[in-house]
Amino acid sequence: MLISQSYAQKIADEMKEAIGRDINIMDRQGVILASTDPDRKGQLHQGAVRLLREGLASLSIEQGDPGQGVQAGVNFPVTAGGQVEGVIGITGPLAEVSSFARIVRRMAELLIQNVQRQQQAELQDNARALFIESWLFSDQPDWTGLELRGQLLGMDIREPYTVAVLTLAEREAPHSRPDTPGKFRRDAAAQMIRGRLREDGGHACAVMRECILLLLHNVSRRQAQELTGSICQDIEGFFQVLIAGGISGPIRSPDEVRSCFHAARTAAEAAARFPGKRVLFYDKTSLEFVLRSIPREIRSQLNASIFSGCTAEEYRAFLQLIQDYFAEGGNLRRCAEKRFVHRNTIQYHIERLKRQTGYDLRVPGDAVLLCLAVQPQ
Repeated sequence: MLISQSYAQKIADEMKEAIGRDINIMDRQGVILASTDPDRKGQLHQGAVRLLREGLASLSIEQGDPGQGVQAGVNFPVTAGGQVEGVIGITGPLAEVSSFARIVRRMAELLIQNVQRQQQAELQDNARALFIESWLFSDQPDWTGLELRGQLLGMDIREPYTVAVLTLAEREAPHSRPDTPGKFRRDAAAQMIRGRLREDGGHACAVMRECILLLLHNVSRRQAQELTGSICQDIEGFFQVLIAGGISGPIRSPDEVRSCFHAARTAAEAAARFPGKRVLFYDKTSLEFVLRSIPREIRSQLNASIFSGCTAEEYRAFLQLIQDYFAEGGNLRRCAEKRFVHRNTIQYHIERLKRQTGYDLRVPGDAVLLCLAVQPQ
């Protein structure tokens, strides 16, 4: 039978719950693969052997012989894809079980077909994950081989992809279970994501180096953010953990996938540290992330050193000036419009900051230090 023993047992248990009778599922040799009677597992089912050997449409046994391992009931072949994959048997008085034998058979076939589809999808997901790992981390990629291998898995490495990386945030959600291993949560979350991505097609998901990697096919910047944010929200709601996501720029050529992966992971790490940020693009995290990565003690010491000669009122004014300056990309006109003042007024405040601290916002090196000094402690 083209399903595993565990899946077969699950089908048997579900069928018994529905009809209240013991169920046996036999493989193509007539061996009992799964049974609601634990003592019968692994035994050769004589009725199934006969049914398979003679190609019967069904086999009813009115009088059982426990000594020979034969019990009263009805048995019939289970087919999938036009092939006989095994036999299912219902144990019980023939007059009772025969009345719903056809229904049970069809239910079993539908369950088996569904399980087979799940198994095939899981095999493809695992194959894609291995392919993505090769694409990402091969020292000397065979691009022709990778392209062919990807096409067999429904992925074209020369198509446009965007990399998104999801990580478990350093802090836990209020109702999370700290005893649940991180790897288990990542694997379970990846399975959930894959099921969702299959609906859209073209996307892929893999657990990679303690994070979850998404390859989003042919999406716009907005679509990438919406899809990644929605997935993060689903994971947080289901697993009660906090998720941070990072998104790279588009992959313009197959050899850019590794750099895009590192960019997305960097952005995810930044999102995990920034309060209120679930998903960040890499190009929106660079300076702020680097500055906040510097230890708090150093930032605090720098702040005290630069503003030691300022009053509390002056410090508040300089803090707002520096924040506005960087928020507007150093554009003095926009800073002035934001504060409803003349451009010359901004120039005056910058000069005043320079006189009081010795640092000039218009000088790149000084500007970085001033920005670092006013980062949240």
